[in-house]
Amino acid sequence: MRTLLAAALLFVAPFANAAHLRVHGFVTDACSREPLNEVLVRVYKDGVKQEAFTTGNNGHYSVALENGGHYIIRFSVAGRVTKCFSVDTHGPSWENDGSLKDLEVEMTLFETVPGVDLSFFDLPMGIARFTPMTGFLAWNAEYEARMKPEAERLMAEVMARRERLAALHP
Repeated sequence: MRTLLAAALLFVAPFANAAHLRVHGFVTDACSREPLNEVLVRVYKDGVKQEAFTTGNNGHYSVALENGGHYIIRFSVAGRVTKCFSVDTHGPSWENDGSLKDLEVEMTLFETVPGVDLSFFDLPMGIARFTPMTGFLAWNAEYEARMKPEAERLMAEVMARRERLAALHP
């Protein structure tokens, strides 16, 4: 009986402190909003890669994040600009709270353009803060406001460069 109870506890223990935040959504083309297949999704916790997987035919991804970590979720595929966002799950939590909150994020990727430095997009495009005790999630609006002008400037440069290249190679 004691062995059976120990075996049952070993099976249940990993789920007692289940992840409190599930991040999911679709990776799409920035222009058409069509799903992108086979996008590499890498999840880093506190700077260490935790997992990597690819989106399926519908561009869907889903990952469960544990409390107490700083995560970067990075999306990349050949021929497109790599982008990421950040989620901080540090904070107090209720003991044995196994509830799961959902965060849906669409990540749009666009094709790279020769001659345009797009390394800016290596920075997180958004920073979210999840408070485990309350389940409250907030995006850092100040950060987004600082990022938006440069992202818009670069997107305008990308569009202009594409038009110039198309005019040269009709």
